[in-house]
Amino acid sequence: MTPSPAITLLSDVLVRAIDRKGLSVILSDATNSTPCANTVAASSSGFLPAFLITAEALWFEMTRHGFGLKLADDPEAALGVTVLDHDAQSAVTVLLCLLDVLDTLPVHNGQINLCDLNGLWQASMARLQPVSVQKEQAA
Repeated sequence: MTPSPAITLLSDVLVRAIDRKGLSVILSDATNSTPCANTVAASSSGFLPAFLITAEALWFEMTRHGFGLKLADDPEAALGVTVLDHDAQSAVTVLLCLLDVLDTLPVHNGQINLCDLNGLWQASMARLQPVSVQKEQAA
């Protein structure tokens, strides 16, 4: 499964943003803490799907529109899926939301924890109000 050039670009920008901030990446839960290479964190078959889904939730919260992420099941991927593409009208919008997610992640001792992505996504989804759909009567 080969990601589109747009996804490859997002991956590269995320790696550079993490590096420029001087951050290291970990995957840490209540019992384990494992270092994660920035390239794996930003890989289309690594944790980029989680970053992009979280970014999409933020964008959806503001606009009620998504990015049209194209994911494929991938048993060898870190999360079981690989992100292949998006059909957002503006790649800049996707990029800005992605960088906002990075800026929103808590930093502890110069590290970001990939498990914190779940909390950001859930917080964004919790703020969304159900949309009421009105149905018309058939004539």
